[in-house]
Amino acid sequence: MAELNLCCPRCRGGLEHWSARYECRACGAAYPIYAGIPDFRLYPDPYIDLAADRAKGLRLAEAAKQLSFADLVTYYYAITPEVTPAQARRFRDHHLAGRARGLGVLARLPHYGLAPATQRWLDLGCGTGGLLAAAAGQATCLVGVDIAFRWLVVAQRRLAEAGQQAQLICACADHLPFADAQFDLVIAEGLLEHTPAIDQVLSEAGRVRSPSGAFLARSVNRLALAPEPHVGLWGVGWLPRPLMEPYVRWRRGLPYQYIYLRGLLAMSRSVRRSGQPDLRLRMPWLGAADYQHHPPVRRQLFRAYRALATSLPPLRPLLSLIGPYIDLTASGARSAVEPQPRLAGR
Repeated sequence: MAELNLCCPRCRGGLEHWSARYECRACGAAYPIYAGIPDFRLYPDPYIDLAADRAKGLRLAEAAKQLSFADLVTYYYAITPEVTPAQARRFRDHHLAGRARGLGVLARLPHYGLAPATQRWLDLGCGTGGLLAAAAGQATCLVGVDIAFRWLVVAQRRLAEAGQQAQLICACADHLPFADAQFDLVIAEGLLEHTPAIDQVLSEAGRVRSPSGAFLARSVNRLALAPEPHVGLWGVGWLPRPLMEPYVRWRRGLPYQYIYLRGLLAMSRSVRRSGQPDLRLRMPWLGAADYQHHPPVRRQLFRAYRALATSLPPLRPLLSLIGPYIDLTASGARSAVEPQPRLAGR
């Protein structure tokens, strides 16, 4: 597997690699390695502190010696008492469908005219590695980054079970531990709605992408006329932001203060501020792999949306505002021109 050019996420200085840690030669910061996964985080996953996340991840790594990927996901929720049994079943199904969703992401690349070189691919917010599993064999180097160490341990098990290779790195998406211009493709599927620092995430994704590299992202649309997919509730994004969290707590018993839904206009502003002149907003293209894991009623809604977008082009601006997702792409055609975000054609 190709060697990565890693750097300090704080100062971008060079790193010294020891058996159990990386050390920055410039600022002296140290980054530990646990279960073979380097931890370059500057701050923790908002749902759990660093020590607890590492402890849970190491517990999962021990269990992974005896459990399959599917059983490890089940075990994860068995040791997560704040998640109800009904929620655990839904979340487990989501993770098990990860590879199928990953195939849907890959199908989007040619549709949007993105043909990245088969060299280095980066999956930001890789979670349990569904996209990495789907992309096996398509690149000489696959790299997955996530802020949750525990999920990277589960991703390790998925990849090992499938006999696939990828480099897994725990890091914050707005402070990546990579030198400039390393990746031919950067994907951020379902990541942007989980960060308040979207401008910086888009900027970092552009920094580590090669000048001819491609970018593909998909985020949940705040104004979607569909259930909010993280919690399965209708109308969450149409509420004032201060009411979203208490409403979700009341209806689902789940925290919601760390999900940052954005509509098309807000996403356009973030694209402009990111300083990436080749970024384009896209009306979401939907393939079967994007919705086949949803319940029957939602599958019908996705099919209806796709049919309207295909057969009635004049409706596309309206459909973009209320569609289930917002897609962003970049093809590597960068210039010094000030970025002008716009909704690109399908």
